[in-house]
Amino acid sequence: MKEFREYNREDAIEYARTWALYRNPRYKDYDPWGGDCTNYISQCIHAGNIPFDNQGKDVMEKWYWYSDSSRTPPWTAADAFGRYILNNNKKNTANYGIYAVLAEYNELEIGDIVQLIYRGVAYHTMIVTQVILDDKNYLLDYLICQHTEDLLDYPLSEKVGERRYIKILGYY
Repeated sequence: MKEFREYNREDAIEYARTWALYRNPRYKDYDPWGGDCTNYISQCIHAGNIPFDNQGKDVMEKWYWYSDSSRTPPWTAADAFGRYILNNNKKNTANYGIYAVLAEYNELEIGDIVQLIYRGVAYHTMIVTQVILDDKNYLLDYLICQHTEDLLDYPLSEKVGERRYIKILGYY
């Protein structure tokens, strides 16, 4: 059986904060083609040691970016990304690559993902960079980073729309 490995949330967040207001020149900027949000989030979680996945049976079941001409839709498209990371592994599988599950609002940690949804389709992707607690450890809010409308440590409570919360458990 494949070994389950941990997601490095701190490295993902360090990358997120470094590149929230800028573009890493190693990657293409997809803003002119509908937005760069999911490309940026993919970069963040890859920086958190989630490896490229070349092993799916078709392009929608793989996740990688080597160049603009050698990438998968789940790397750059919000809905394809959400479907990929939520379906790549389940409790009884050990497929190569990421293992993530739907989460409740109060279960999020740094490095987890929030998507905005319209009529069941994800159209925007963000990463949690900080959990805001009060002095009694009650959850007040989260801070997120994102691209397209570039935001660094922005309150999630200020984002409008239906949301999907995704917890990254690790990878195989």
